[in-house]
Parts: sequence; C-alpha cells; structure tokens
Amino acid sequence: MALSERSYGDFTTPVRFDEDDVVVEVRGELDVATAPLLQDLLDQLVAEGTRRVSVDLAETSFVDSTGLGALLVALRRMQAHDGRLVLKNPRPAALRLLEVTALEHVFTIEASG
Repeated sequence: MALSERSYGDFTTPVRFDEDDVVVEVRGELDVATAPLLQDLLDQLVAEGTRRVSVDLAETSFVDSTGLGALLVALRRMQAHDGRLVLKNPRPAALRLLEVTALEHVFTIEASG
C-alpha cells in the first residue's frame, strides 16, 4: 500500500523518509475533524512495519483532546509493535497541553535547536 499525505481543508500530513525514521509533518489544526486522518496514516505506517515515526508539530496551529488522543493511540500501537513514536517541535500551546495532561512524561518530545 502506498503512503500518501492526508488532507482536509488547510490540514495536511506530508510524509518524508529520513535516515532511520518516517517523519509525518502535521500542518494545520489537529482536532475532531482531522484527527481521524492522522490516525489512519499512523495506523498504516504501523501496519506496513514502520518502527520509528517522528510526528513534527512545528506547523500544527492547534491541538485539541481528540488530536491528543490520536497521538496517544498511535504511541500505544507503535509500542505494541516494538516501535517508537516521537513528537518533534511542538508549539508552546501544544507543549502546554501535554504538560497539563501529564503526557510530557509519556511521549518522547524533541525540540529543534
């Protein structure tokens, strides 16, 4: 099955392949309308045997609880298949959401620079 980005309005999820991992760039709002698109893509990556996924949130303008839930489900699925999911470059509001929910202790979070 070929990977392709998902899109809905201003929301897109371009996929690129770096050295040892697959990078999914989340652009736009990750919310109740778009979380299923991201979930579908991440599920496909797990099904195809991907073991390291980086979700780049640098261009994610908003994350709600549904979006956070999709990321958490993806993390659990990756872990169940001996994989790793990393959140990269979360904006301050997304980072604050992770802190308020205590999920900054659950996810691996990497910031640039």
